[in-house]
Amino acid sequence: MRIPRNYSSALLSGRNRTGGSYSLLQNALSRTSRGRRLSSRNAQVLSGLRQKNNIFNNAVLGTADQQKLYYNMKYHAQQVCKYGDKLADESKTSLFAKAKESGSNAEIVANIKGLVSQYNSMLGNLRESGTRTDNNYLSQLNSITGMNSSELASCGVTRKMDGTLEVDDKKLAATDLTTLEKVWGGKSGFAGRAALWADSVETTAERSMDAQASSSYSKLFNDYGSRGNYFNFFG
Repeated sequence: MRIPRNYSSALLSGRNRTGGSYSLLQNALSRTSRGRRLSSRNAQVLSGLRQKNNIFNNAVLGTADQQKLYYNMKYHAQQVCKYGDKLADESKTSLFAKAKESGSNAEIVANIKGLVSQYNSMLGNLRESGTRTDNNYLSQLNSITGMNSSELASCGVTRKMDGTLEVDDKKLAATDLTTLEKVWGGKSGFAGRAALWADSVETTAERSMDAQASSSYSKLFNDYGSRGNYFNFFG
């Protein structure tokens, strides 16, 4: 007899007292085991349900971990863009224009430190992802910092062996405005170039989130409901 889908969904949607993922059918079979030994068939069904729940739980956890990684990657890339665009701005209201009027580099320094922090976090996300595309981004970003290492160092920003950046707060704060603008300002400065790549990283992270979610849930339901029948555990 084929069990209607609404009824089968109800059987699979129950939860036990401790919040675990058990179906109504599992609860019924478990209660049977308390009073008398399970029949061979019931034992097989209960075992099959537990295996299906393990598939479901593992798939959900794996999807959540990947989505968190891509979410963090997207966020840090957005922040690199935000700081980079502000430093690269060449308008009359830019950070460098304001600094020339006020005589203070404090806002520029704060944005450089913010960019470096978010840049390092973005690199960590790319490294953790390990996909071919993300490894290519890592290579490009490491190339940029490598080519500009001496200029960055003149502002108190050192490139480490892993490609991340380290700020010497005192040296950065003491750097003159002309040097800061030469290294960090404009579209061709380090900040503008980093923001350009970060924009691509953000786009890729968002696409990866969508693609990974679609692929994971498609595989999940194919595995969980093999051959279109949630109760077909044994072929």
